[in-house]
Amino acid sequence: MGGGTAFVDANVILRFLQGWPPEQADAAEQLFDAARRGVVRLAVHPVVLSEVVYVAGSPQGLGLTRRAVAEELLQFLQLDGLDIVDRQATLDALQLFSAGGLDWADCVLLSHLPQHRVYTFDQKMLNRGAQSPEEPL
Repeated sequence: MGGGTAFVDANVILRFLQGWPPEQADAAEQLFDAARRGVVRLAVHPVVLSEVVYVAGSPQGLGLTRRAVAEELLQFLQLDGLDIVDRQATLDALQLFSAGGLDWADCVLLSHLPQHRVYTFDQKMLNRGAQSPEEPL
């Protein structure tokens, strides 16, 4: 495979964060260390973070609270050698998610306000600046 930036899948991030199983956690840690040293450039896509958020917060997964999930990911995303696709919106979405009351997908959409409109019927999102399709254009 050629050089350039490589995307990281959710399972690699989760192994790194949870440290299990040990062999895969070690391999993930070595990969992120290689990125830190500039050997490889890694990218994290918000779609991948959707899976990480789900598994990390699920009782069948890591069982973390929303706040703990957000804190873990905010810390992880600060690692040297990582490119975050749509970085600022992703960080803003994690802040919204940490506050509670919204699903991850809603937080991602709301993180694009006010640059973009967000249409929804969800009252919680409407309370945070989204628009109803029932409103006049």
